[in-house]
Amino acid sequence: MRYSLLINDDKITELVDALNICQSFKFGTYTLSSGKSSSYYLDLRLIQSYPEYYKIIIDSYINLIKNIGVDSFDYICGIATAGLIFSVPVSISLGKPHVYIRKSKKNYGREQNLEGNLKANSRVLLIDDIFTTGSSLIDGFNVIHDSGGKVSSAVVLIDRLETSHSIFNSINMKLSSVANIIDIANVLFSKSIIDDKQKNIILSNVID
Repeated sequence: MRYSLLINDDKITELVDALNICQSFKFGTYTLSSGKSSSYYLDLRLIQSYPEYYKIIIDSYINLIKNIGVDSFDYICGIATAGLIFSVPVSISLGKPHVYIRKSKKNYGREQNLEGNLKANSRVLLIDDIFTTGSSLIDGFNVIHDSGGKVSSAVVLIDRLETSHSIFNSINMKLSSVANIIDIANVLFSKSIIDDKQKNIILSNVID
C-alpha cells in the first residue's frame, strides 16, 4: 500500500534540495538501525549542520503536526538518536513539553530509558526521522505506555514504504510522514541528481 503526501510539489522539491545539499543520500551496502540491510542510506543527522536547510526540515515537521492537530497531544517524545535532532526544535517551536526515549535503558542513575518528566495520562506524539520497519516506534509506544502516557500518533520525515502501516493497528497508533521515498526518488531523478540505476535501487524494496 502506498501513502500520499501531505505537502505540495514545490515543498517536495524544497525538501529534496535540502537533503541533496546536506548530502543525506548515500549508496552502497548499509545496515540500518532496524538491522535491515539496504543498498542506500538516508543520513538525516547531517541536516543539523546546515542551519538554513535544517529550518526547512523543522518547518515541514511543524506543518505536518499542525495538520494532525496541535491540541491532540500534550507532549512531544523524540526517539533517540536521530529523532531527537527534530523533536527538540519542534517542541520548542510548538511550546510543548519534551521527553525522549533512549536507545537502551541506562545502567546507572535512575536506570530508565525515558528521559524527562512525563505526567501520568499525558497524550504523547512520537517523532522519529525515518519509517522502515516500525520497530523503534513500537518500542517507543511501549515505553510511553509503561511510563503512564498515551500515544495515538507518530510522525516521521520520510516513509521508505517498506512496511505497511497496518503493523500499528493492534496498538491504535497512526503514522504520518512529511514525504515518502517514491516521490523523493522521482524528484531526485527529474533533477538529474540520481540516475535510473540509483532510482531503481531506492525503489527496489518499496511494497505494493
